[in-house]
Amino acid sequence: MSHNQSRGDRTESGQCRKTSRSSSFNQERHFSGGSKCGGGGGSSSATPANITSLQVMHKAENKYEIKQRKKSSRGRNVSDEEEIKQRKLNAILNKLTPQNFEKLFEQVKQLNIDNVVTFSGVVSQIFDRALMEPTFCEMYANLCFHLAAVLPDLSVETERITFKRLLLNKCQAEFEREEKEEEETNKADEEGKAKQTEGEREEKRLRARRRMLGNIRLIGELYKKRMLTERIMHECIKKLLGSSQNPDEEDVEALCKLMGTIGVMIDHSKAKEHMDTYFDIMVQFSNNMNLSSRVRFMLKDSIDLRKNKWQPMFKKAEIG
Repeated sequence: MSHNQSRGDRTESGQCRKTSRSSSFNQERHFSGGSKCGGGGGSSSATPANITSLQVMHKAENKYEIKQRKKSSRGRNVSDEEEIKQRKLNAILNKLTPQNFEKLFEQVKQLNIDNVVTFSGVVSQIFDRALMEPTFCEMYANLCFHLAAVLPDLSVETERITFKRLLLNKCQAEFEREEKEEEETNKADEEGKAKQTEGEREEKRLRARRRMLGNIRLIGELYKKRMLTERIMHECIKKLLGSSQNPDEEDVEALCKLMGTIGVMIDHSKAKEHMDTYFDIMVQFSNNMNLSSRVRFMLKDSIDLRKNKWQPMFKKAEIG
């Protein structure tokens, strides 16, 4: 995203398909040692195998909220204080642009973000805006990067909680939500119980597609800030490639968006074998007439981008 964009511009997806998309995020804690694909490290405290990180975080958040309500002896309820902080944050985010980022970031830091409930509210607001304003995902990822650097780690009983961990859990939850909605829709169609009109289903599908594309783009931007490991990026790519015989059009679109965001960073000598495999499949997709011409052209643009060493073709034309 160009840093010259203004606030006025703010308008506005083979074998791996059966694997849960959320597994890539659940495995984050195991990647600190890197992989044969290369990439930076990412670590977090281990949790029992039968408890997901989302369950742990929700449990810790509830504990914290209950304890704070008991401790509050002031006239204003803790929830009222939280609502005021979240409203202030919303007002700041409404005005946030790349041009005034540093000034408004200082205002965000003054909101007293010092407990799990506030952490969660901040993550939710930033995350939802990034998904609905994908053009500004780079700016929101930058905001997350700076907040993760300045906000304190929290400890709720035996759980260590960080802003980064909450953010990754949010990305994971979005993946799980997408997968669950897709399964429910397919099941309803198969059983003939879909009660929504065609227009309602199409509106829901477009909304889900927008969020999925936004989530993928945000994940890519977070990786560029080294808040996610390269191993997770490869897992995401494999999930989006899905079935080579029956590609999902929305997943393929998200794959092209992701490659455009992170391709230049993950396409190195250690990952060449993986990247060659991905693009062999993408070449097959680009000739698959079951995909729309729009998506096939997106695939061909991604293939050309890699051939041109990840430099957009129009830049090459301008230099020449």
